[in-house]
Amino acid sequence: MKSNKKISQIIIIGIKEAYTKEGGDFYHETLKVSHGKFIGIFVTLFLSLNAFFGSLYYFIPGMISGPTEPNFVDCFSFSVQTMGTVGYGTYYPKSVLAHILVTIEVMIGLLGVGTFAALAFARISRPNSKLIFSDKLLINLDDGEPHLMCRVGHLRNNIVVNAQISLQLIHPITNRSGQIEMVMEQLNLIKNNYHVMTGAWIIKHPLSKDSPINGKSPAQLRLENCSIIATITGVDGTTSEAINHVHSYSPEDIIWHQRFKSIIFKDPQSNGHIVDLTMINEIESTKRPKSHEAYY
Repeated sequence: MKSNKKISQIIIIGIKEAYTKEGGDFYHETLKVSHGKFIGIFVTLFLSLNAFFGSLYYFIPGMISGPTEPNFVDCFSFSVQTMGTVGYGTYYPKSVLAHILVTIEVMIGLLGVGTFAALAFARISRPNSKLIFSDKLLINLDDGEPHLMCRVGHLRNNIVVNAQISLQLIHPITNRSGQIEMVMEQLNLIKNNYHVMTGAWIIKHPLSKDSPINGKSPAQLRLENCSIIATITGVDGTTSEAINHVHSYSPEDIIWHQRFKSIIFKDPQSNGHIVDLTMINEIESTKRPKSHEAYY
């Protein structure tokens, strides 16, 4: 699953303490770090461990032997060969202590390299949706009726099968016992499922009398600490893997009396149509209706 940011207006504390108490989740945390940080951790640990063992081989007399008296670079290289189970044979362990250290280092090397190889494969094979939502939510008339709209695009040149899309309003309420609860209300969509999805779609929620945000102004939404959560799930048409994507909107992300620019153009050469995904966030002003108070 991919999420663009933390759910707006919600600050969670005590995660570190509770997380540590439960023992943490090394596998999950490793999958969440960036590729650069993952490689950096591997290189840092690898060099640090070899520097540590190389120092032991160098500073403890009579540890390794070879054609010449080993310097620190030779000892570091011997450590790298040992941890990687390469064993060129130029230098070799000389004492009982050296053999013990070599055994320990080989065990660390096998476990460490195997662990990082497994984590690297898990990161590469992890499903990646490549789905994006528009940065803003728009409220505007559509066929004469007010609608809340966002746009979703698929950045891969394939299809998403059985795509399910939802919008939910999340906000705090105080119950009869005086306790604060977070409530999620479903925002009904004109269409929330697509058997085959590719390119880009505009998702529409009619601001009817049943809508939880009908008649609420931007100030009211901010005052109530409302957020709107957009989710999309489906199956990748190439790999058949389940994919999902989550995007959250704050009241500041809602723009009134704007509409999305069309991103579909007719190709004069092929007589087909072109979808320009670089314009997914492009919007334009519309004429402000006289009866805007009805949905403002």
